[in-house]
Amino acid sequence: MVTILVTTFGWNFWLAIVPALAIVVILSLIVGTICFRFKLKEFYFAVVTLAFSEVLRLITLNWNSITNGSLGITIVDTPKIWTPSGTFAIAGGVAWYYLTLALLVVVYGVCSRVLKSWIGRCLAAIRLNDQLGETLGIDVFKYKLLGFAIGSGLAGLVGAFYGFYAGFVEPHFLSISLGLDIIAMVLLGGVNSLIGPVVGALVLTALPHVIELSAELRIALYGSILIFVILVMPKGIVGLLTSRKHAA
Repeated sequence: MVTILVTTFGWNFWLAIVPALAIVVILSLIVGTICFRFKLKEFYFAVVTLAFSEVLRLITLNWNSITNGSLGITIVDTPKIWTPSGTFAIAGGVAWYYLTLALLVVVYGVCSRVLKSWIGRCLAAIRLNDQLGETLGIDVFKYKLLGFAIGSGLAGLVGAFYGFYAGFVEPHFLSISLGLDIIAMVLLGGVNSLIGPVVGALVLTALPHVIELSAELRIALYGSILIFVILVMPKGIVGLLTSRKHAA
């Protein structure tokens, strides 16, 4: 959405983020309402969200007048940052590295703050037991929907920058395979800690650079990692290291 607003309608990058995030949050509320009203969990929840992502991919693939279809949109503009010493564009690997690092710190900080707040305590109770949370007076539906909206908004914020970093966006960015990559990162790092997904992302992002793999082999490797983690390391890398530390 940010790419379309900037390249097609000439919006400023930073201003385009606001309506784009608003749309992301609205869509997340719609999908979340469907999932949580029907009390979908784990596998079924993942299937519905991935199916919705596939619907969006097909829309962008066929809406040629706006998205340019399978050809995608080439991005020439770069985000600009205003400082007291002047304005400079985010261009080049070093600039994008520090901007990405800053985004990681911001997202991590927001998530950490949410988890330590009353919202996080309610979500922790719900994760342990939905019915127990309801007996404690927690509105399970509301807090699940709120958590889903916050997560979707943060993902949309990072996605807005990713398109400009890559210099190109296409419907493949909404494919199920990329969604499975993200799930693999979370499961590999560990779902029970905030640092877990960061560790999983670092490992799986580094793998293609350490081992040269084709796209097909990469998908097969990620699938194998998912199966291995689910069967052997359900707590992920961080959970495994934490367990060994406590055992020692």
